[in-house]
Amino acid sequence: MRQGAAKIREVFRRIETPEGWLAKRWRQVPGYIRLTYLAAVVLGLLTHLYMFTNKFTNHDDLNQMFYADYGKASGRWLLPSLLRLDGNISMPWLIGVLSILCLAGVPCVVVALLRIRRPLGCVATAALLVTFPGVAATFGFMFSADAYCVSLLLAALGAYLAVRRGWLGSLLGAAAITLSLGIYQAYFPVAAALMVGALLFETLDGTASLRALVGKGLRLVLTLAGALLAYLVVVQLTTRDSGLTDYEGISDMGRISLGELPRLVALSYWKYVAFFLRDDWNCHAAVLGKAFLLTALVSLALGVLLLQRRGLGGGKTVLALCLGGLYPLAAALIYVMVPKGYVHIHMLYGMVLLLVAPLALMEYAGPQLQDRGGTRAFHAIASWVILLTLFLTAYSYGVTDNNAYLKADLGMRQCAAYSNRLLERVEAAQGYEPGMPVVLVGSTTREAGLSPTPELDTADLVGIFDMGDLRSFFTYRHFLRYYLGFSQPVYTGESPLAQGFAATQQVQAMPLYPQEGSVEVMDGAVVVKLNP
Repeated sequence: MRQGAAKIREVFRRIETPEGWLAKRWRQVPGYIRLTYLAAVVLGLLTHLYMFTNKFTNHDDLNQMFYADYGKASGRWLLPSLLRLDGNISMPWLIGVLSILCLAGVPCVVVALLRIRRPLGCVATAALLVTFPGVAATFGFMFSADAYCVSLLLAALGAYLAVRRGWLGSLLGAAAITLSLGIYQAYFPVAAALMVGALLFETLDGTASLRALVGKGLRLVLTLAGALLAYLVVVQLTTRDSGLTDYEGISDMGRISLGELPRLVALSYWKYVAFFLRDDWNCHAAVLGKAFLLTALVSLALGVLLLQRRGLGGGKTVLALCLGGLYPLAAALIYVMVPKGYVHIHMLYGMVLLLVAPLALMEYAGPQLQDRGGTRAFHAIASWVILLTLFLTAYSYGVTDNNAYLKADLGMRQCAAYSNRLLERVEAAQGYEPGMPVVLVGSTTREAGLSPTPELDTADLVGIFDMGDLRSFFTYRHFLRYYLGFSQPVYTGESPLAQGFAATQQVQAMPLYPQEGSVEVMDGAVVVKLNP
């Protein structure tokens, strides 16, 4: 009895206050992880504050602004459940802050797995991963942004568990990656690339046997394959009645023709040239093309010097070279995953990990190249090149993001002004009565006059809408209701009612808006002819 009472008293003595428990846990977190997380939160908020303190929108966000039931038909069976956790309304400040708090965990996992420890490297990693324009594009879909950041964090954590915790970690990692896929499928390459990168550095250590390294590589492949298989099984179970949409090739995910595989692999590598050197998404300052090439050259030289210094032997050297070649393929694996779909920039997050690789290599090579004057000097020069390039890249990404946000801001204002003029004409039409439906014939055609600010066309991120995008999508009726307060039924150009009116001789004879006679009351509706 006395011993039992003593144990109970001991248990009560060990109970900590919430503040004490949190302080102890915080002290247990390595300093470089704390620095990375804080840098990511601060830089993330600074970069995206414009978006979080306004309400910009696009077609999907308009359609889901007051609902939380999106995703199941797209194979994202876990997404609806997460969407309900922050309410049913697309609230930019709340969702934005939650997104940054989750997103900031990703660079922490990256620096842990890729062995980046020095302060500038940690801050550069955080800066790149929170400013990447794919993040800004994701925030265009604000209603789901925090859920997508959870998906990204789960993918990274899944890789960490699989790399660091053996077979049990592989089971837990596969579960985490499966959940990530169930929220958004595009972050699978992040997990794959982190696994490859971590195994590469283990190979460079030279301490494990070749057999052990190959065995671990096979275990990591099984982890990824198991996660993908589990995800596809759940997709089949959750879409038996509704079916799976073919949006962006999602229904074909996992169905890859072996004959098509070489082309897809080549495409994955080529996309790095298109993205970083040809700047096909207009995300990089002009000087960065040359800076990327210089960074690639010094990184390659560092890799060669490192392999020479490590003396790994033939087998491990070949393995290291193979893993180095697989790393960019793994990060761009989205092009293999959806062979028939169009890959948007918010699906390309894995590709930013290519920029982190020089940082990791620079830091890993440092201790190996400090004992000789020439190699020490080269490492110092390479460090300057890599860090300056990557900080400039992060700044360029921040500029791109805020250009896009300005575009969204002006697009909303322009569309509101345009819509006010349009509704004035509707309500001034002869025979108009309150409550009449409004039929916008040809509204889904985007005419040249709907792009009044061409200076912002360079910020062409999917999810960031301008005036023409807002007017020409079927969700324009929601824009009129939510932002202009027009509560009458509105039928846009793709609706059967609008197409029926468009086929009549009376509407065909009408001039185009805003000409006189382009707005008429007929058959109990106000018809506006925007395009033929």
